[in-house]
Amino acid sequence: MSGGWQEASSGSSVLAIERRIAAIARRQQELITGRQLAALGLRPSTVRSRVAVGRLFRIRRGIFSITAPPFTERQLWLGAVLACGPEATLSHEPSAALQGFLSRSPSGPEVTVPDGRARSRAGIVVHRSRIDPRDRRRVHGVPCTSADRTLIDLAPSRDLRELEVLLVAAESLGLLKRSRLAELVSERTGRPGIRRLAALLEEQPAIARSWAEVHFLPVCFLAGIPHPSLNHPVTVPGRSRPLVVDFAWPEVAMAVELDSQRFHGDWASAVRDRERDQTLALAGWLCHRFVRSAIEADPVATADRLRALHSMRIGLPHGGSDRATGAAGA
Repeated sequence: MSGGWQEASSGSSVLAIERRIAAIARRQQELITGRQLAALGLRPSTVRSRVAVGRLFRIRRGIFSITAPPFTERQLWLGAVLACGPEATLSHEPSAALQGFLSRSPSGPEVTVPDGRARSRAGIVVHRSRIDPRDRRRVHGVPCTSADRTLIDLAPSRDLRELEVLLVAAESLGLLKRSRLAELVSERTGRPGIRRLAALLEEQPAIARSWAEVHFLPVCFLAGIPHPSLNHPVTVPGRSRPLVVDFAWPEVAMAVELDSQRFHGDWASAVRDRERDQTLALAGWLCHRFVRSAIEADPVATADRLRALHSMRIGLPHGGSDRATGAAGA
């Protein structure tokens, strides 16, 4: 082992090298590449010695961690990016998950490179495509495609409502730049999935306040009813400010609120919920409450129930009347 220490170049002290390794790794999810180690003066035999005694941990060929496994998902993603070269970026599902607008974990790393052969290597799905500098981001130290470019990449494999969920989530997190997304869509007219994205861009932006709201959108689609208004303000009697409901169908004066045990499981919350429902009823609105766990357990049954509730409102005296629609307040 002592011989390995002596192989450091330029007579650098052990302490100085350790500090430089730590500084590089801090910027890279505790990772360092073989090339970076070589640039610090460590020969391959030195690196092998460090791996053998547990001072470095190989995450994939040429990529090492200074911390022991199990490796985090972010480490695995960055390791894949570093393995694919300096211009590589995390893309597709992993990019969406890294930035927080995909709620489930992807099956494995996907990386986009600007040149070279687009082939899978050692558990990495590699895509070949030029990434505009405007569409590059660095999130938690991991180079990735922007939310706009990620939506473009995911469009061919997603149906309209799956894309809507991703778009609403990205927009709600403040990640989306609609003008840039519109440019990317325009540049790719005729390609798979782009028409679906273009249709979504024609709709008014929808901002969700929780993942429960984001995931209720596919239920509305399954129900086959008109698209709801998210976080819709309803003018009610005796209040200077409107009540804001999670989902609204103003044409039939129907609202849906999403409940969970965490935020609606105590008696005080139950009292407030009932007061809200009664206040909405005085304005001619009917509010239905759906429990998040039930939605996740059986979205098809939830959609069937939502469809039936919406159908019951059609044709009723209050449905669609000027008074019942609760004109949005400021």
